[in-house]
Amino acid sequence: MRPETPRGIRNFNPGNIDRVAGVRWQGQATDQSGDARFVVFNGPRWGVRAIARVLITYQDKRRAKDGSRIDSVREFIERWAPASENNTDAYAKAVASALSIGPNDEAVDVYRYDTMRALVLAIIRHENGLGPLPGGAWYGEPIIADGLALAGIVAGAQHGQLQVEV
Repeated sequence: MRPETPRGIRNFNPGNIDRVAGVRWQGQATDQSGDARFVVFNGPRWGVRAIARVLITYQDKRRAKDGSRIDSVREFIERWAPASENNTDAYAKAVASALSIGPNDEAVDVYRYDTMRALVLAIIRHENGLGPLPGGAWYGEPIIADGLALAGIVAGAQHGQLQVEV
C-alpha cells in the first residue's frame, strides 16, 4: 500500500478501533507492531466486522449520556468518537446524513442490515476520507457484506423484536 493510504485502511481497521490491553479480536493480526495505538487486522473484512460488533455492543449493552439505550446516530458517535478527540457534532451530522435521518432521531437499529451497512460505510468514510472506488468507497460490496456477515448481520435475516424497557 502507498504511504499516503490512511492509517485505518493500512491497518485493515477502517474504524480506527483502539487497541486495549487484554482484548483480542477475531481476525486480529499476530503482529501488532505496525501501530502503537490502533488494532491491526489480517484483512479488511475483519475490520468491518469489528466496527459492526462494537456498534452492536453499544446498542445492546451500553447507555447514552442520559441513561437511555443507544439508538440515535448522535448517541452512537458520542461513544465512538468522543468530543475530547473529535468534532462529534460534525461527525454525527455526516453519519446521520448518510443514513437519511436526523442525528437525534431514535431510529437506529443495528440489527437491520441496511442500517448497519450504511452506518459502517459512513464511519469508514469519516475515519478515512474519500476512497478510490465509486461513491468514494474504500471497499467493494463483497468485503462489506462479508464483514457484516462475520458479525452476524446478514441481509434478509430477522433478529427478533426489540424489547423496550418500560
